[in-house]
Formats: sequence, C-alpha cells, structure tokens
Amino acid sequence: MLHRAVQRILRAPISFFDTTPLGRIMNRFSKDIDVMDNNLTESMRSAGTTVSMLISIIILTIAYYYYFAVALIPLCIFYFVSAVYYRSSALEIKRHESVFRSAVFSRFNEAIVGTSTIRAYGMQKAFSKRLTDAIDDMDSAYYLTFANQRWLGVRLDVIGVVFLVVTGMLVITNQFSVSPSISGLVLSYLVSITQTLLLAVRQVADAQNNMNAVERMHHYTTSVAEEAPAETIGFDLPTSWPEHGHISFRDVQMRYREGLPVVLHSLSIDIQAGERLGIVGRTGAGKSSIMVALFRMVELASGSIVIDDIDISSVGLKDLRSRLSIIPQDPMLFRGTVRTNLDPFGQYSDLDLWTSLRRTHLVEDGEAVKVVDQDDKESRNSRITLDTVVETDGANFSLGQRQLMGLARALIRGSRIIVCDEATSSIDFESDLKVQETMVEGFKGRTVLCIAHRLKTIIGYDRICVIDNGRVAELGTPLELYDGVGKFRAMCEESQITRDEIELANRGG
Repeated sequence: MLHRAVQRILRAPISFFDTTPLGRIMNRFSKDIDVMDNNLTESMRSAGTTVSMLISIIILTIAYYYYFAVALIPLCIFYFVSAVYYRSSALEIKRHESVFRSAVFSRFNEAIVGTSTIRAYGMQKAFSKRLTDAIDDMDSAYYLTFANQRWLGVRLDVIGVVFLVVTGMLVITNQFSVSPSISGLVLSYLVSITQTLLLAVRQVADAQNNMNAVERMHHYTTSVAEEAPAETIGFDLPTSWPEHGHISFRDVQMRYREGLPVVLHSLSIDIQAGERLGIVGRTGAGKSSIMVALFRMVELASGSIVIDDIDISSVGLKDLRSRLSIIPQDPMLFRGTVRTNLDPFGQYSDLDLWTSLRRTHLVEDGEAVKVVDQDDKESRNSRITLDTVVETDGANFSLGQRQLMGLARALIRGSRIIVCDEATSSIDFESDLKVQETMVEGFKGRTVLCIAHRLKTIIGYDRICVIDNGRVAELGTPLELYDGVGKFRAMCEESQITRDEIELANRGG
C-alpha cells in the first residue's frame, strides 16, 4: 500500500498539492504507516485473544449454571449498546486526532524550513505559539480518548458486578449439583470478567481505530486523481519530435482547478520554429500560466496547443516534458553532486558538462567561484567541479548560482524548445548580459520563450508578446511595439529604455 500510495502521489496533479497541506501528506506517510506496520497486527491479536477468553468464561458459567443464560440476554444487550456507542465515538475522535496531528506536522515543517526568515523578522515567539496551539488541539482530542474509555469503564464495571452477583446467588441456592471446587473455579473466572469485558471492548475498538490508518492510506492508493498517462498511447511519437519547434496556441483557456476563474482567455499565439519570443506583462497577467499550459502541469479547459503539427494533449506527459527544456525562476537542485544535477541519467560526457559550466560562467578559467558551505559560519572560496557536493535544495549555492545551474542543464539537453521563466532574475546585470550572449549562441536556431521582468533582457528578441489579463494585448517586433505607443512603450518608458537601445540590441542579436 505504501508503494502504491507513493506512486499515486508522485503522479498527482498540481491542484492536489495546492489544496492538501504538506503536514497531512507527511502524517499519512509516517504515523499511519507506523500504525499499519507495528500496531495493527498486535491490536488485532490482543482483541482476538481477549474476546475468546470472554466467550470461554461465559460458556463455562452456562455449562454449570444454565439459569445464568436468562440474565445474560439483557446484560449482553446493554453491553453491546455501550460497546457500539464507544466504538463509533472513539473512531471519530481518532479521526479528529489524525487531522490535528497533520496540523502539527505542517506547522513544525514551516518552522524548520523557514527558520532563517523567522529569525530575521523576530517571529520566534509567534511561531512557537502557533506550534504549541496545534499541539494543544491534538492533545485535546487525545484527552477525549481517555475520557471516553472512563465512560465505558463505569458501565462495564456494572455489568461485571451483575454477572458476579447473579452467579453467586446461583451457587448458594443449592439448585445445582455442582461441586464446591467447580463453583470456586467459576467464581474465580467471573471475578476477572469485569476487567476482561473492558479489555475486549477497548482492544476491539483499538483495532478498529488502527484500521483508520489503513482507510486513510487506502484513500491515497485509490482515490487521489492522477495526471494523464506518462507514455504516448495510440500512435508512435517520432524520436526526433519536436524537429522544428513550431508552437501554436489555439484559443487556449485554462484554470488552475475546478471552481477557480479562467486565467488564460482564448489565448492564440503562433510561434515560428527557431523564433525567440519575449513574454512580458504585469504581475498576475498570466505569463507563467502559459508555461504551465505548455508543460501540461494543468490541463486546458478548452483550446489546444500544437507543436510541429502534433497536439500535445495526445502526447504522454513523460514524452512531452522530456522533449522540452525549462529554466525556472526558482531552480531546484537535488542532493548529490554537480554532475548528478546536470546529468542525472549519465547521458553526456564530462567534456559536455564542463563546456556547459563555462558557457554559463559558473566556472571561469583561472578564477575561483565562491560557494557557501552550510556547515561553516564563514564562506570560503573554492572552485566548482563536477564532483562538488550539492546540499539539499542547493543550500550551499546562492540563488544566482542555482539559476545558472538550471541554464547549464538546459544547454546540455539541447532541446528544440526552451522555456525561460526569468532565468536571470537573481544575478547582477553584468552577468545577465553574459548569460544572454550565451543563450543567443547556445540556443541559436531553437525556439525560445522567455518570460521577462527585466525588459532589457528581451528587447533584442525577434518578437515581443504583451500579456494582459490572460489575453494577448500586443504582439510584434520590439520596434513595432515601441512605435505603436501601447503597453510595451509605457513599460519601456518606466524602465528608461530608448528606441536607440532597442535598435542596438536588435543589431547585436
């Protein structure tokens, strides 16, 4: 079940992670798995043993004092009513406790991941109080579990006392020819029946409560929505696809999940093979949503995206995403080495990897590159090599270096279509110019879509697309849009970009 749940979660759509707290996922893959592995079988064994012992005591008593069966009927009815009430309430309390525990995991994870930010703003007490409140909420449900057990214990003690009194009366009436030794044996068992009654209900309820972990894990294995198939089904995708890199957005409408407003409104763009298209717009205009739609992170509400005459909705997600390259604004590095991050599948030679590092200016000939060692308080200078250790999330590299690493990764892959989501936002302007030169040389003849916040990085592109409220507001060459006195002209004036700079950039590009 753990294996199937992990596979299901790894293929869950982005909307699942947008609506599901991380603490809830951590809770199911930690506490619930621990219960299934270590507690469930033991609780089922204990429940089976105790119930068998209880039934055996009742059978022994009836075998020698059959009138006891008359009193057993109402007592059993009262017993089962109390047991059913306790079990149902205990199960609901257990579910509440699981939900509250998820909140504890979530807030603890927030505090650990954001420790540096919390310290910078002096919010230690506030986050400590939030975590303490979450623990109190979880303990409140845990307290109700014991209160519920005490409620049950009082009623089962009454049933046990009645059992003992009825049997004692039958023993002293001399209505049955039972030897004193047998009578003593029956009474000795009935003395312990009070504890056995309570244990039977609690252990059966405990087993049922532990099955709640199975129920929650089963939900992850069967009910979590999955993305489209990873492999292309229905036709053979050419190995060279996309061969040219022609992209056509046709009346694309997209929303991030059901119930949310549309973020792309009938978007239509035709991008020629080998064209460099800069995408600009205000915050929230829908620039990044274009990239989300292109990689099918979210399925389209309507319309289509066609790459080299093939609708990407018919292409498997693994096939689609492996043929495209993206340089994200917030790059992700994995624990390992520079080599494993650039080439995780060992497909390229060391010469190719070194070339990509030099072309992105991560490695300068004869110049040391600074790497921040997380274990040391002071920074040190060292040369980046292919065997340089990369900590989790690239914590020992600056954000700018991580972005350059993403650029180096894209250079190595050599995809026909490259998507840049402001790939140089965290590096200085001088380095940005060098990187732009590298992109011009390295991505020559390839289709490049670049989301830009610095207008100077894209004024030398073939065309500029201005996005406004999920629609194409302006589309044309930089000079055409600048002379058109529209949104792009206003952005250029705000950034103090003149027409001469645009002409110079176009001649240089």
